Amino acid sequence: MDIRLFKTFIAVADNKHFGRAAETLYITQAAVSARIKQLEDFYNSLLFIRDKNNLRLTPAGEALLSHAHLIVSQLEQSKLAASIASEQKLTFNIAATPNVWDAFLSSRIHDALDLFDHLVLNTEISVREAIQRKIDDRTLDVGLLTDPIKEDGFSNELLGYFNLALVGSRPQFTSEVNDYVLVDWGLTFNREHALHHKVTPSFKTSTAIVALEVILSKGGFAYLASSQVKELIAAKKLYDINTPVQIKRPIYLVYKKNNPNYQLIEELKNLFAHLQ
Repeated sequence: MDIRLFKTFIAVADNKHFGRAAETLYITQAAVSARIKQLEDFYNSLLFIRDKNNLRLTPAGEALLSHAHLIVSQLEQSKLAASIASEQKLTFNIAATPNVWDAFLSSRIHDALDLFDHLVLNTEISVREAIQRKIDDRTLDVGLLTDPIKEDGFSNELLGYFNLALVGSRPQFTSEVNDYVLVDWGLTFNREHALHHKVTPSFKTSTAIVALEVILSKGGFAYLASSQVKELIAAKKLYDINTPVQIKRPIYLVYKKNNPNYQLIEELKNLFAHLQ
């Protein structure tokens, strides 16, 4: 239905005159009459009682008037919303687990912003389960994880690796220490850790930066990304501890198959591969 029909109907109802309505709409009186006739045919109802010098709404016209105002208002609002949306940039959504953010993404986020300067880059830090759920319902484009999502419909691209180091506020580490901080570096790390270490943690966290703050302020030991502690080890604020646990952790770029932003995902993958 043409919005102009409802605007004309409202103008006639307001002015109670076809000629004055035509003047306010800058159209001919014949055009006003034709539009009202279209509405009356559509609703199969007479909308105006046309007595000489006394134009008034019929009961059907009275019933339609409030709806006509609402229809015109909603159509105008939808037109404005569509116009604003068309001028907005495309959004690309990336999420990482806390430790992948600290060990990998935080140092590369400026490069990602430069790459995607033509769109809105939305980043978040979240747990693996939430990232998987959001990728699955397509509210998230990609996730960066240390373990792949081995379910149908997901693609897992290995971007590379980062190194872990067991570090401490003192050089000697044994199973009897009472200030060990256990950092969750993913499923594979947790299995290896349980196999090689019998130490009881005094504190557990999913965030490496929290573990670092704890051992720097209170003392202790933790597995942290080598990039996080390199300068601290060189300054002898922390000690590098020899460990049998695998110290390389993978980074997987995970996304839903048939993602409409596949080209952007490829650009992101190429960027991170270039930064290895």
